[in-house]
Amino acid sequence: MTDAMDLKILGRLQKDCDQSLDLLSDSVGLSSTSCYRRIRRMESVGIIKARVAVLDERKLGIQVTAFFLIKLDKDSHDIDRKMQHILIHHPEIQDCYLMTGEFDFVMVAKFRDATEYTDYIYRFLEIYRDIPIRTYSSTLVVRTVKKSYELPLFGGC
Repeated sequence: MTDAMDLKILGRLQKDCDQSLDLLSDSVGLSSTSCYRRIRRMESVGIIKARVAVLDERKLGIQVTAFFLIKLDKDSHDIDRKMQHILIHHPEIQDCYLMTGEFDFVMVAKFRDATEYTDYIYRFLEIYRDIPIRTYSSTLVVRTVKKSYELPLFGGC
């Protein structure tokens, strides 16, 4: 369970996880020791999953973001496990969600260019041959309007 102080710490860490412990503890009004203990506890229980660097995809040559929408022919109890097994070998898929509604899966993918995207589409049914796909489609992102890495933090979590 988190309290208001934990949420303050998490809010500051989401904005800059590389700040010094002294700066962080001062900004939330705790001693460095108390702040450190709270961070370690949140890491040990899995509230803080990782500390990562956010990279600029354009500067790394990634120009295409695509969404893939998959409708299954039939569902099975282990379909998400099968999908996870396939996606281990496909780092271009950044996110994959099992959904309700018209489509069963939505995947977000990143590619260097249109050629790499097209090559992936040509291999799509082969890659996902163990998934009973009825139909699939893809769409490209024209422009990102908002992208956030910060979760909304609510009191009493």
